Amino acid sequence: MEIKLDLPADLFDEGFRAEDFAARVREFAILELVRVKRMHEHEAARMLGIERWELIERMEQAGITPTERVFDKIKGELDAAIDARKGVRRGPRAKEK
Repeated sequence: MEIKLDLPADLFDEGFRAEDFAARVREFAILELVRVKRMHEHEAARMLGIERWELIERMEQAGITPTERVFDKIKGELDAAIDARKGVRRGPRAKEK
């Protein structure tokens, strides 16, 4: 898919090049597709030509939570629920028990 923007040419110069702006808009569009779950993270990394860790950094800068962080949070909540059911406490407050 190709999207064209009609912008005045005088917005761009050597300090703010149209090519750099277009690349940034493309990156933003790909990250937005990841955010709305229309594209997988590995596809986004491939399309952007970057490593996974770089994609994670860019996602976090854009306010998008990477999948592994979501899974880590869910796992932590599940572990806490299981521990609560068993009467076990974890973390710094465990010593207070």
